[in-house]
Amino acid sequence: METITVQSLKDFQLCERLFDYRHMQKMPEKIYSRDVYAEKFESTIKSIMCFFFFKKQAGIVPSYSSLLNRWEKIWFPKNVNSYDIVTEQHETAYGNSASLTSRAAGVLLAFHEQYSSSPYIPVAIGEDYNLPIGTLNLQDSFDIILYHNKKYYVTKFIFGYKYSSRDLYRTDFCTLYRAYANRHPKRIANTKFGFIDPLGQNIDFSEFEIRDEDLRYYDYWCDKILNTKVLVPKRGLISYCKKCPFDEPCSNWNSWKE
Repeated sequence: METITVQSLKDFQLCERLFDYRHMQKMPEKIYSRDVYAEKFESTIKSIMCFFFFKKQAGIVPSYSSLLNRWEKIWFPKNVNSYDIVTEQHETAYGNSASLTSRAAGVLLAFHEQYSSSPYIPVAIGEDYNLPIGTLNLQDSFDIILYHNKKYYVTKFIFGYKYSSRDLYRTDFCTLYRAYANRHPKRIANTKFGFIDPLGQNIDFSEFEIRDEDLRYYDYWCDKILNTKVLVPKRGLISYCKKCPFDEPCSNWNSWKE
């Protein structure tokens, strides 16, 4: 059984060739330094937040200082010294380790103030799930599941969420809904789905309303990825083509018989 992820399904929606090159053939692709920094920043913040909830699950509320200490241990290499940090501050105008540390301090402070005395009880953190989709297995994880006042809150960490870009996250939340309903069918009536945006002004849980049309949209794409035999390029038809890392193999594609 082939295994896919939420991201690979979203890449399929964007372009079938992108899905094939990136997830099936696993072709190498160029990654720009600013993207590396952004991804590392987000994954580090997410890791620290999960650490916080793990501790809180055990009845311990970590201090703000402990969150900062954890940031430094994860973010800076073991052999870095103060001179290296000061020097790096003058090397690039974007995305250096020291400047992002200042940003992280503000993000973690806001998070700690919000959740150190929050009534939410973490019941699952980074829990993997498998969702059967016909002959495919969609494998991913719940970022965190919280509990309060007889309700469950299936929560995704999203950095820089924009309500105008809601449709970009339909696949994410429909997958969470289907996976959670598959695992806990009796809880679904008492469950809300939403997100925490560590970069937002309000970092409390924000609900993402999953509509009937969202689920129909999701089912359509699951059916399409199951039944598509020829992965046709959208070359020149979508804006992503301008920055696609697989432009060269795409330009030479001619495999209609497949």
